Amino acid sequence: MRRKAIGIFIAAIFLLLVACGSGSILDWIAEHYPLEDVVESSTNPDDVARLYVAKDKSIQEVSKAIQDHMEPNNASEIKENKQVLVYDDHFVTLTQDEDDAESTNIEVASDEFVRDNYRPGFFNGFIAYYILDEILDVDDWKNKQNKRCGGKCYEGYNKSGGNYKGPAVPSSFRGSGNRGGGPGTGK
Repeated sequence: MRRKAIGIFIAAIFLLLVACGSGSILDWIAEHYPLEDVVESSTNPDDVARLYVAKDKSIQEVSKAIQDHMEPNNASEIKENKQVLVYDDHFVTLTQDEDDAESTNIEVASDEFVRDNYRPGFFNGFIAYYILDEILDVDDWKNKQNKRCGGKCYEGYNKSGGNYKGPAVPSSFRGSGNRGGGPGTGK
């Protein structure tokens, strides 16, 4: 009987550990901080950046809480009131709230939103471009995105906010809309 009880106890602990570790960083942030705004991609309205606000919490405090829950794949240093944390499917950007210096904005953007909308200069000094190329699965993303942007790419919520409309040129990173082949190939 004692072995059975120990086995059940170990199984319960294992299930609890698995349950605590599951879910995305977005789910955890959404549970702990209020949603303030959502910014749609200029390319695909399903790709978004969500803005949460941690009232009366510094970037350091919020960063520690997030990283204590789930370690990022890449994390920049905190510079100029900004830090970027990179997870499997999301970029988390922490910035000082412009309206309340005691609070922190937490912007969670899907990889696709970052790839198709962000101005490459947003990441200067925070994440190396070769790392971004790998994460976003685009060779030379910085130069391709700079050419595409025409000065209208997303610069984070503090600068672009909910009024973001995006560049006039559609993203080609998802592949072109033209189907290939010749006559009789199903066009």
